[in-house]
Amino acid sequence: MGENKKEKKARKKAYKKALKRARRPWKLVSILSGMLAIAFTAMFVISSMFDNTITLFFGGTFWELENEDPNAVYYESYFANEEERTKAGAALVKQVEAEGASLLTNENNTLPLAQGSKVSLFSTSSVNIVYGGTGSGNVDSSKCDNLKVALEKEGFAVNQTLWDFYLTGEAKDYTRGNAGAVVQDSATASGYGSAEIVEAPWSVYTDDVIDSVSEYGDAAIVVLSRIGGEGADSYFDHELGDGKNYLALNDVEKEMMSNIKSMKDEGKISKIVVLINTSNALQLDFLKNNEYGVDATLWIGGVGQTGINAVAEILNGKVNPSGSLADTYCFDNYSSPVMQ
Repeated sequence: MGENKKEKKARKKAYKKALKRARRPWKLVSILSGMLAIAFTAMFVISSMFDNTITLFFGGTFWELENEDPNAVYYESYFANEEERTKAGAALVKQVEAEGASLLTNENNTLPLAQGSKVSLFSTSSVNIVYGGTGSGNVDSSKCDNLKVALEKEGFAVNQTLWDFYLTGEAKDYTRGNAGAVVQDSATASGYGSAEIVEAPWSVYTDDVIDSVSEYGDAAIVVLSRIGGEGADSYFDHELGDGKNYLALNDVEKEMMSNIKSMKDEGKISKIVVLINTSNALQLDFLKNNEYGVDATLWIGGVGQTGINAVAEILNGKVNPSGSLADTYCFDNYSSPVMQ
């Protein structure tokens, strides 16, 4: 007895449904496998390119040579051991900074500062110095002196209240992210692509912080930092909050500079010293008419592991900054054809 059309159609539909149900897990497995393959390929490429940076960040170990060939010819080191080599490297980095730092302005012999001067360090970058570049230019700063320690080693007294304000106080969330990203909250660092300039707005400065400056007012040392390099281009066609390019001061930085000048006008600060802590050509329009009352400007670049100690020695006169800029630092970066 043959099937009628209705039964045949129902059986065919049930078969297709069962076949589709049977294929579904394999389809899902195929999609997941493809996604994992893409992800692992990307991870492999990134880990191959930035293996040293990743190792530094997670605290791993580097390659070590094992089972050496006794007949192999190796480069003969000048140093007897690793400790001696490391010490010599640290001394070289400090020497490079001492000889490479460039004094851009020095009104009325502002620098060097007097021995034992009491100073206040301004900007979130003052507690988060740029030591090196990105990618292969990365520097392990875990054992480096910070700016405060370096200055104190050279006899300066540093405003602890202002330092704590940036490091653990109301301004602590205004910081650069990891791996060259520059974002408001390091926990949301989006990688190399972000070009937001982050500085603590003057509205978060407490009365106690502002009042502490007068006691440490021999000099206000302002640190202006930027990051750029391998995998971290300095954006200019990008929304930065005030429409400016990444290598120019933004509105929050200008507000900070204006308030520091006001304290100088009120007699709370004697001198304003700016440290340009970047290997990228910062736009120097803020010095053109000296609207912020800057007395001295010192380009220090990326200081490496021990260069910050040379910076402190420059500020107290132990070292004479005789370096020159290797690039043109413009009042207007858009005056350069490459920016147009």
